[in-house]
Amino acid sequence: NSRLCMSSAVSGYIQSFGSDGPPCCYEDLEQTDCAFLIGTNTAECHPIVFNRLHKHCKKNRKVKMIVVDPRRTSTAEAADLHLAIRPGTDIDLLNGIAHLLMRWGKINTLFIDDCTRDFPLYADIIRHYPPELVARKCGIRLDELEKAARYWGDSERVLSLWSMGMNQSSEGTAKVRTLINLHLMTGTIGRPGSGPFSLTGQPNAMGGREAGGLAHILPGYRLVKNPQHRAELEQLWQLKPGQISPEPGLSAWDMILGLETGAVGFLWIAATNPAVSMPDLERTKAALKQSSFTVY
Repeated sequence: NSRLCMSSAVSGYIQSFGSDGPPCCYEDLEQTDCAFLIGTNTAECHPIVFNRLHKHCKKNRKVKMIVVDPRRTSTAEAADLHLAIRPGTDIDLLNGIAHLLMRWGKINTLFIDDCTRDFPLYADIIRHYPPELVARKCGIRLDELEKAARYWGDSERVLSLWSMGMNQSSEGTAKVRTLINLHLMTGTIGRPGSGPFSLTGQPNAMGGREAGGLAHILPGYRLVKNPQHRAELEQLWQLKPGQISPEPGLSAWDMILGLETGAVGFLWIAATNPAVSMPDLERTKAALKQSSFTVY
């Protein structure tokens, strides 16, 4: 799950924060002033989450819900603003919102100075996304783009939620980081009702990572390559120093390549179906047939 379902969210969190633990929780659903949903049909795919959020919005009419989705979904029907952007223009939209927030002075300079790095470089990039150009590329009206930016900029607590519509893309990690940057520039993070909240597509994708269930990590968001992290767990597990290998294991795709070359001779598949879920399915299926011993 963690390797395939939400790896873009994992990478985006790590590159932005140094850890892939989401800086949000489900209680934030009832405390936000503005919910920004992008790449997710939450009403149908995460109905309990959506019902909590929708109930909060109906109870507090000042709370705004923005839904970004090319489709007219059940989630979009409930939104205060539906941005039916062209597929693949997510980054343009998010940077266009950032451009307007900078133009209007709706940024948190204290938070930027104290908690972020290289904002001037980011600002130089954002200047290349004027709202008129962004609206045209995204296939939406300029006033719709401006309304989304107003909703975000006028809210003290903004909670963004996304799922596979963001993650399952060749630009997935970049999309996630672009969304996180909006939170960082406005300081809408680290407080109740605020932050970038990835909605996992399958059960326990985050729990598996917290327990160290990937080839490059150790329990508690520790990294195999980090000598301090290895030493901490060697002491905790009463192992001899240096007993934990500093070399990460194979990624999901590396396993497929290993089957092709014979480097992988034993394959254990649990709670997933690589013949359906992996990229380049024909190549994957051919590699699976080359496995000398498979447990499924």
